[in-house]
Amino acid sequence: MKEMLTLVRRELMEHRAGWLVPAVFGALFVLVQLLTVFGLSRVGLSDRAVIMNDAQVTLEVLAAQADAMGAQATLLILLLPMAMTLALVVSIVVVFYLLDALYADRKDRSILFWKSLPVSDLQTVGSKYLTGLLAMPAQAVAVFVLVAVLSWILIGLTMLWAGSGQFLVQGPLAALKVIVIMVYSLLAIGLWLAPVHGWLLLVSAYARRAVLGWAVLPPVLLIVAEKIVFDSRHFATLLVARFSGGLELALSNEGNTMVNIDDDVVIAAFPTLAEFLTPGRLLSAPGLWIGLAVALAFLAGAVWLRRWRDET
Repeated sequence: MKEMLTLVRRELMEHRAGWLVPAVFGALFVLVQLLTVFGLSRVGLSDRAVIMNDAQVTLEVLAAQADAMGAQATLLILLLPMAMTLALVVSIVVVFYLLDALYADRKDRSILFWKSLPVSDLQTVGSKYLTGLLAMPAQAVAVFVLVAVLSWILIGLTMLWAGSGQFLVQGPLAALKVIVIMVYSLLAIGLWLAPVHGWLLLVSAYARRAVLGWAVLPPVLLIVAEKIVFDSRHFATLLVARFSGGLELALSNEGNTMVNIDDDVVIAAFPTLAEFLTPGRLLSAPGLWIGLAVALAFLAGAVWLRRWRDET
């Protein structure tokens, strides 16, 4: 266990994009909010307005109408897109990290050093997979926690100026709920994309050059061959469903998530976590378990290639 933690820590130190890229997006979110607050502070209170769901409402109306539940729902609706954007960003970073993880060790010959240490190939491949599945997403969550705190303070102080302290009071609970959604979504994406991640590590262990080409070309050739021979697109459909991240199974789209504005009456609604998160539907999907089995086969292949392939 200690060896695995050390290997994961090494991966995070050598691949700083795992937190730098989400941090850049998080800084942009905070900057946009700062610019918005700065712009609003230069005009009269009666002229200040926000846009929600293509409708315009003044901050005074929003402050006057927002009770505790309404303020919390509004904060959830504002924070959730930031969290899901960071989740998408780190998922893309993980794809490129896994594609380079084993290839880079062979390219710079550092594999000879690591093989001289008392660390097995299984541990090495496992540490790289766990870095992509857990460690890098955890860094993105940490970045979002900071973004959420800053957003809560900025939004809360702005709404306090507009006449409501509910946003400051409800901010921590709203941020906590979004963090739970983000952690759950990242785990769901990681499990659903497990065969893709396993394939990338297998290619990273095999390719001597043009690693991206080796990752993309075989699936494309399979799609083309299926179309020519069988005149069907089952494999392409399968890939599209896999790259969806499984969120259509992990999250419900049946609850009400809205800020409705009608005659200066603001109604903010967000489903409860029990309504929004549907882990049972994800875990009961055959595609999840088939994908995990395929991922195990790919990871076993990556371990075998790293163990027996000649690097000279």
